[in-house]
Formats: sequence, C-alpha cells, structure tokens
Amino acid sequence: MDEGKETKGTRSKGDTEEERDRLGKLPENVLLHIMNFMETRHAVQTCVLSKRWNNLWKSLTTLTFHHFRRINVNKFVSRVLSDRDDSISLLNLCLSGLDQAESGHLIWATRYAASHNVQQLTIHLPYKFTNILNCFDPLTLSCPSLTSLELHKECCGPPLEIPKSLQLPALKSLLLEYVSFTATDNGCAEPFSTCHSLNTLVLCSLHIDAKVLFISNSNLSILNLKDLKILDTIQQKIVFSTPNLSSLTITNYLGFSHQPFSSTCNLSCLEEGTIHTTTYISYSVFIGWLQLFANVKILKLSYDTLRILKDLSNHATTRTQPPCFARLESLKVKIIPYLEMSDEEVNRAVEYFRTLLIRVAVINRWNLQQ
Repeated sequence: MDEGKETKGTRSKGDTEEERDRLGKLPENVLLHIMNFMETRHAVQTCVLSKRWNNLWKSLTTLTFHHFRRINVNKFVSRVLSDRDDSISLLNLCLSGLDQAESGHLIWATRYAASHNVQQLTIHLPYKFTNILNCFDPLTLSCPSLTSLELHKECCGPPLEIPKSLQLPALKSLLLEYVSFTATDNGCAEPFSTCHSLNTLVLCSLHIDAKVLFISNSNLSILNLKDLKILDTIQQKIVFSTPNLSSLTITNYLGFSHQPFSSTCNLSCLEEGTIHTTTYISYSVFIGWLQLFANVKILKLSYDTLRILKDLSNHATTRTQPPCFARLESLKVKIIPYLEMSDEEVNRAVEYFRTLLIRVAVINRWNLQQ
C-alpha cells in the first residue's frame, strides 16, 4: 500500500476532531435557537463542553424548569435567573415542580420574567397552592408584554383563586386549569373583559362560586370549556358576551356542567362548534347549550352526546325544541375508535337530527382525543 494513503474506513485524527466539533462551529444565534428547545437543566450543562460554550446558555430567551431528582428545583431556578445575562429579554418561561414551602421562589421568578419582557408564561402548581394573590406579584398580573399565560393546578384540594380581573393588555392566549373566580360585591364575576387582545380562552375544571360568570370579551375568537364545576348551593348562570366568537367547544366528562348557558348576542360569527358530554342532563339545559350553536356552520357531536339528546327528546315538550341551525353545513359525529358501534347504530342516532340539517356528514371512527 502506498505511503500517505489511508485504508478504507480510516480517517485522520484531525478529520475526526473536526467532525466532532461540527456543532460547535455553528453561528451563536443558531446554537441558541437549538438550546431554546432544550430543558434548561440540559442547556446549562453544555457549559462544560468548551470555553466557547461556557457562558452561551446565559443568553437563552427560553427557560424550561421541571422537577427532577437529586436537585432542588427552587434553588436551581434562582441560580439560573441570577447568573443569566440580565440585559437579554426572557421571552418564554415554564415552571413546574415548585412546592408551597418555597413559594417565594415562584414570586421572584415571575417578577423577574415580567421585568424582562416575558411573552409566554406557563406555570404548573402543586395542589397546596390556594390563593394566586399570595403567589404572584402584581407586576406579573399586569405585565404589558405577556401574550400567552397558562396556569395549571393539580385537581385536588382547594382550587386556585383568580383575582376579579386580569390587567393583561397584550394577552392573546389564556389557559386556566382548576381555578375559581372571585366575585364582585354584586355576586358576579367578569375576569376577562379587561384583556382586550384575548383571542383564545381555555377553561378546565373550573369551580364557579359566583351567581353569574360573565365570559365577556369582544375580541375573543376561540373558547374551550371543559368540566365546569358549579356549586349546587346557589342558582348560577354562565353568560357569554363574545360577538366575534368563531369556535366554541363544550366538554363535560364529569357531569358538573348542569347549569344553563346563555348569550347576550347571537354568535353570528360562529364557524365551528363541538359538544361532548357523557352524562345525562335535563333536556331544557341541553337545548340551551344547542341555542348557543344556532348559527354555527360545522357542528361536531360525540356519539354519546347525540344518543343522550335523542333519548331526552322522547320526554321533550313542544316548547323546548332545538334551534333550526339555518347556517349549518355539516354535522360530524365523533366516534371513539375502541367502541363497537355499527354504521346502522350511528345512522339511527343521526336520524333524529336529519329534519333540522342542511347536510349531514358522519365521520366514523374519529378519535375523540384528536
């Protein structure tokens, strides 16, 4: 074999080292973009790779903290926020695994994010947290840069208490899970009317202890309600004032949402609606739900929902009939794949609706979770 020639499959030491450092030769902005998708714990660990990587993580604009073993997440969050480049905005912050005993870390972290132009804030709270005013600094609840907020609380113990109103002028997307709303002196709650940029609202496992919950927002386009828990001690109402709503979803797995919904407007912009309930409720309440969808173009019902409506209709009076759905173009029946239902059974359930529809489109075996 000639000298200077490498055997097949062999490479010089220099070539191997160069290939190993191919990632490190990327521009700094590309590396930071990649690191922003990493959990912060792993991003910080890159500081041991080389001198160039030593301080790179300090310029991250997205920080994601999760509870992990053998490391105190509260202290780790404080250390990372203290050591990062203070001149760089923190656009996205996700916190989970913070316990009540050290809630001061949550206050400090959210205050830091609010003062560094945070845009997306996601927080997962353990069941011990009860009052949001004890956990959040007022600066966070009126942060002018915040566009997306998610508050998740474990569904046990008391729900998380939300202030009477949220002063978040730039907020576009809001998700609240296992919370309760503070009523005003007149017994009503209207927490969303001051969020003038709000486009998407998702409310999960709510505890409603006000006489009337107003979901009022002229800019709101997408509304998703799941398992609203209404107290039985008082007669309550949920009133929509959302004239530009284009998508409405009502999901009731746990059988809590038995109170009527109503609207101050006819929801004339509604393009798509979905109802899924697995528990029997009164016919009049269910028809009240359907009245919200009177102007919808595409209506999606679970098979359980349609079956319940059909059964309830046998006991209905002529004064409580479903709306005519004058704009309806398609009815879609969503079937859970593992349920054994024949097309004949589905068609029988749809038959009840047939006189009210312009066109019926039945989608078989559509995964309910999608």
